[in-house]
Amino acid sequence: MAKRRTKRRTHKKLSEEESSKIPKSMVLHLGASLKNHSLSQLVGDFRNIMQPYTAINLRERKSNKLKDFIVMCGPLGVSDTFIFNQSTAGNITLRMGKLPRGPTLQFNINTYSLCRDVRRILKHPKSVSKDSLEFHQPPLLVLHGFTNVNDASMHEKLLITMFQNMFPPIQPQITKVNTIKRVLLITKDKTTGNIEIRHYAINTKLVEESKNIKKLIQSHHNLKKRLPKMTNSQDVSDLVLDPYTVGGMTSDSEVEEDAVVEVQHQELVKKQPASAPAAQSDEATPTQSQPQAQETITTAKKRAIKLIELGPRINMTLMKIEEGLVGSSKTLYHSAVTKTEADVSEMDAKHRLKEKLKSERRAKQQAAVQAKLDQKKAKKDRKKARFADEGEDDKDGEGDGGEDENEDMPEINAEDYENDSDLYSDVEV
Repeated sequence: MAKRRTKRRTHKKLSEEESSKIPKSMVLHLGASLKNHSLSQLVGDFRNIMQPYTAINLRERKSNKLKDFIVMCGPLGVSDTFIFNQSTAGNITLRMGKLPRGPTLQFNINTYSLCRDVRRILKHPKSVSKDSLEFHQPPLLVLHGFTNVNDASMHEKLLITMFQNMFPPIQPQITKVNTIKRVLLITKDKTTGNIEIRHYAINTKLVEESKNIKKLIQSHHNLKKRLPKMTNSQDVSDLVLDPYTVGGMTSDSEVEEDAVVEVQHQELVKKQPASAPAAQSDEATPTQSQPQAQETITTAKKRAIKLIELGPRINMTLMKIEEGLVGSSKTLYHSAVTKTEADVSEMDAKHRLKEKLKSERRAKQQAAVQAKLDQKKAKKDRKKARFADEGEDDKDGEGDGGEDENEDMPEINAEDYENDSDLYSDVEV
């Protein structure tokens, strides 16, 4: 089988240092949520949002625990975890954790809509799959309704920081505009405090060209559309200027002026070599072939930007923020419980005492393990020394080393085995 071609100029492999800086995520659903088919589909749709740096084909089992995935996050370089869970009462929660030590943000999901539900309500939905071109690059994150970072409270600062670090940062000098294919919009309602998540695909259309030319371009990119019949046309102007040939009278709505922007587009153009003198051309042999030079030309074209919703939609509320990832850890913020300064200091004292006891138990366990290892090592050293002494005695030919050989052996007394029935046979001789 032939080897697949790999692009080296446009698809350069990232180095280990660059790859370690890219945030990677893992979307899970555990517990009773495995039985909820609708929630399982929501997890799959949320993984499409986090593409391409996520485990898109991850499969969970009923026997899996959260610690099993956290242990594997270190070797895989995962930095964010999104855990969907459903309680026995039917409440759905989303825990957003930062590895390796936290913090963890817990949200209560009020309502959600799947991608298939969003496609049903759209008049012209966009058909995409998990392998589509839109998911080859991370989405553009847009935060709306949040307070300014300088004026926000501590828990809102942490919330904004966690959202901003879900995807790699955009560098305006390096990032190409045409690589951004999706938008993730996170909106906060200032009155209720609810957070709304929407996911869109970016669609661009040409503005300066006429409708007939745009229809020709779209028919070229879309294989389902056929090219117009040009048998009755005698000139190219008949095809371009006549509004009824290709579809000038279409049902497409006019583009708003606010949605028209100028996009810088780079093209590689082959540069024609300069004409060489006749003397040099005579010396050159016809077999010599010089590589043709290329130059990059940047052109600005006006395009209309249109957002097509992909889904899912999630409406959630921040419940609390915990310091750690697993187990009972210190609560940094709770939406329903408020503590006074005395209560906070008392809880801090209890937390410090708990950490102290935990460190003491850990130190005692490590000391016991080290003592066992030292004992085992000392036993191996004595055994090696005894075998070394026996080997030297055999070389010297001394036969009176029996006492030395039995020096480390335990003494066997018959009195210790008087009541042991296993040493005697029941058969009478």
